[in-house]
Amino acid sequence: MIDIVFICGALRSGSSLTHLMLDHHPSIKNPGEFDFLFEKVSDDGIFPEISSYHNWLSLHRIFQSKSLQVDRSLNYQELIHSFIKQLSVDGSVLALNIHRSFHRIPFLFPDAKYIHLIRDPRDVARSSIGMGWAGNVYYGVDHWVATERDWILLEKKVLPEQFLQIKFETLIVIPEQVLGRVCEFVGLEYSERMMDYTLKSTYSNPDASLVNQWKRKLSVREAQYVELKASPLMSALGYELSGAQLISIGLFAKSKLKMTNKLHKVNFTIKRYGFFLWSKERFSRLFNLKTMHKQVVGEKNKITQSFLK
Repeated sequence: MIDIVFICGALRSGSSLTHLMLDHHPSIKNPGEFDFLFEKVSDDGIFPEISSYHNWLSLHRIFQSKSLQVDRSLNYQELIHSFIKQLSVDGSVLALNIHRSFHRIPFLFPDAKYIHLIRDPRDVARSSIGMGWAGNVYYGVDHWVATERDWILLEKKVLPEQFLQIKFETLIVIPEQVLGRVCEFVGLEYSERMMDYTLKSTYSNPDASLVNQWKRKLSVREAQYVELKASPLMSALGYELSGAQLISIGLFAKSKLKMTNKLHKVNFTIKRYGFFLWSKERFSRLFNLKTMHKQVVGEKNKITQSFLK
């Protein structure tokens, strides 16, 4: 049995569902996402200065939700390992969800194993609009592309036997088979309790209608926008292109996409947090008012938490 496995996949790729399924196995503990463990490590393995890392964590919504104790006598590497110790349960595999910076993990955990969770970027890009991260699929696919490029960097650092790739689409259609492969990979037997996640969450049973929604909900042009940026990675990961001609985008069209992207994100932010809080954050950033900015971030974090499923 291994001690730690990282679930690596882009946001909106099914990582929350995977987290719930794994966490319901009697011998797996999956407490959710932990990007903050590695985000401040440089690409060449330089660890962050510890006091600045402490300050960064104090504003980090996800870190604040984990109730981890910070021992200020520890250096960065020691602190990360202390977090892992706090999260671990004797006799269980610890599984942590990570959305980016995978290639930095081996600097701290060289022997870890990885599950590469992938989803069709056309569905990821569409879903990103609803989350307020982008105003159109042309920009909505960017974080998927960045995530998969980070994965490629990780692959160069680890052995093939250290990772397993699963598709969201297959997980939805045949969940027991996919979860069986995952359990075998981490040295455990499959447990039917993994499908009991619906009893203690707002998530429903796997729904095959969630697969390839882009075919119903994206226009041909929108699919072309995604494939313009993602087609090489899509082909490498086994996703067929739509069949529409690959396009190029002129300066005017690109400017229009950029403007609609920015306006959507601003409107989404104001609608969720209110104009006063939005303007207060911009003001505190502009004039580097650290105390005010920390207060604003705290207020936004509380509102964000209330919207989480």
